[in-house]
Amino acid sequence: MFIPVTLIAQIPTITYTLGLYQAQAPDWSKITWDALPPVQQMGYLTIPQKYISIFGYDPSRSWSAGQKVDSVVMLGDADDAFKMSSLSLKSISSIAPSNNKLTLKDFGLMQWQTPASLVKAIPSLGNLSIRQVPPIAALLSRNGVLGGGNISQILRSNPQAANLPLGKLDLSKYSLNSIPGLTSTPLVKFKSWQQSYINQIPGLNQVPFDKMPQPINSSVGVVGIASVVLGTSERGDARVGNNYFISGSVVRGDKTVPTACAALKECSYLEMGDFSGSEGALYGKRWASGSSQHVFGGYGFLAAVNSGKEPTGRLVYGSGFKVALTGVNESSGTADFGLFFRICVRPPFMQKTCTPYFIGPVPWLGVRENGLVIVGSGQ
Repeated sequence: MFIPVTLIAQIPTITYTLGLYQAQAPDWSKITWDALPPVQQMGYLTIPQKYISIFGYDPSRSWSAGQKVDSVVMLGDADDAFKMSSLSLKSISSIAPSNNKLTLKDFGLMQWQTPASLVKAIPSLGNLSIRQVPPIAALLSRNGVLGGGNISQILRSNPQAANLPLGKLDLSKYSLNSIPGLTSTPLVKFKSWQQSYINQIPGLNQVPFDKMPQPINSSVGVVGIASVVLGTSERGDARVGNNYFISGSVVRGDKTVPTACAALKECSYLEMGDFSGSEGALYGKRWASGSSQHVFGGYGFLAAVNSGKEPTGRLVYGSGFKVALTGVNESSGTADFGLFFRICVRPPFMQKTCTPYFIGPVPWLGVRENGLVIVGSGQ
């Protein structure tokens, strides 16, 4: 797979040195959702209506090659990894200051909020008069609701109007401050917050990964040496079992389970060295190419997506994405990597379900023979 060098050059790095070896490690203090290179392959997910009612929102979507990651990944997909739902617009702006002239249209999840869901998210609204909350006043008056009393009383008397979506209004006419308390309310409080794309939350795509409520695992962690890369002429060997590999599938609990290449099937790979020599845990281990090998991934209902398959790889930086070897070049002694993302849903009163990691690849930092390879803990 050809990945333009200019895409990878966009990724902020720091030089990590260990003895005579060096690596370009990601600088998570400067890497944001917006800074990630675009997705290289198109894809889609369509959820049947009967499951949407169980999930409480619709995680269906499609994306194109070249589309930015922050317009493909929804909040619900990666919330366990980064806890983004605990942020409010105010706390986001304290980390990544944004345009002060933002409107309700800029806050994407407002389009499916209703007067009732807003009062549930921001209980203090219920005690105000409708005149004090212009968007609610406009929505209700358009539907013939002009009663007195506070908002809670009016909504109880007009249950149909209480469930009208704000998207029926021209939200660009209203500032974020037109709904008192909106900017200080955590995202998790809003109806169907999970289906908002990351780029629909003002400033969120500018928050560095090490400043997330649950920061990314930014330590270099376990590091090996890239001994040799072997190309597509390599084949799986029945005598080379799972314990020879550090790449594999991700199972419930978000752990990497090493998986050997199938016998006689194409199996290009990166062979590892260890600083402790032949006695080291990584010595002779293989990181198979995700372009050669696909493994079963995901769990729960969504595990069936993409025929249940994901590129073999590792959770190097936590569960937010999987790192896969995307290609090797024997003649230049180089190995390319890419990131793959997934779609996750946590239905009410049920266990989380996730697709395999199949959204990608997003070009990532490669390595050369005799360079360092960050392998992480696999979790």
